[in-house]
Amino acid sequence: MELKNNRYFVFTVILSILSIVGIVLLFQIIKNKNSKVDQIVQEAPVVTVSPTISPTVEILPEATTSSKVASSSSASAKKITPTPTATPIAKLTPTLKPTAVPTIKLTPTPKPTLIPTPTTAPVSKNTSLTFSNQTDTFSVNYLATRKEYTDKEISGNRYTFTNPSGNFAVHVGLNNKWAWVYPDRSFNSNFTISGLPTSRYDINTQTIVDFQANSKNYTIQCIHNGNSALKSECEDFIKSFKIL
Repeated sequence: MELKNNRYFVFTVILSILSIVGIVLLFQIIKNKNSKVDQIVQEAPVVTVSPTISPTVEILPEATTSSKVASSSSASAKKITPTPTATPIAKLTPTLKPTAVPTIKLTPTPKPTLIPTPTTAPVSKNTSLTFSNQTDTFSVNYLATRKEYTDKEISGNRYTFTNPSGNFAVHVGLNNKWAWVYPDRSFNSNFTISGLPTSRYDINTQTIVDFQANSKNYTIQCIHNGNSALKSECEDFIKSFKIL
C-alpha cells in the first residue's frame, strides 16, 4: 500500500514539472509573437498627408502700346548674322580636242551649157584631155570620160571633173583661204607638185593634196570611194597637174 502511494506521488511531481515547463514555453511563444507584431508595426511606412495649397492667380495689367512697339523694335534691332556656306569648287577636267575630220562643202554643180556636137570622130574613153586656166595659172590632164565644170565657192574657184563613180576637183583658194578646214595641215617634200612641197591627206574614200603657189591655195581632191581603178586614175590626175 505504501509502495503504491509513492508511485502516485512520483507521477504527480512529474506532471507538475511538465505543466510548469509547458506554461513557460507557452509564455515564451506568446512573447515572441508580440515582438514580431511590434516589429512589423514599426517597419510600416508612415504616410503623412499635407494640406492642399490652392494656387494664387495674379492678374497683371495689360502692356501698353508703347511697350509693345519698344519690344518689337528691340527684336528687329537684333543683327542676324548669316552663316556662310562653303560653295564647292568644281574641278574642270580638260577636254581633249577631238581630231578634226576634214570635210569639204561641195556646192551643187551648175547645169552644163550645151556644147555643139563636134563633127569629128568620137573620142575614146581612154583618151587624155588637157584642161588649162590662165586666171588661176594651172593645167591638168583628165580622161575623156569626165566632163569639166567651173563654178564659184566661198574660198574661190572650183573646177570639177565629173564621173558617176567619183568626181575629181581642183579648188583654188583666194585671199589666203582654203577650200576646207584642217588644223593639222603641214607641208613637206615627201610628195611634190611642180616641185612644190605639199600636205597630203589619204582616207578610204578620197585623197586630198594641198599646196601653195602664186599667192593662191590649191587643193586637189579625188573622190575614189576605195575603187582601185579610180585610185590609179587619181594618181595620174595629180601627177599631171602643173603650175603655169
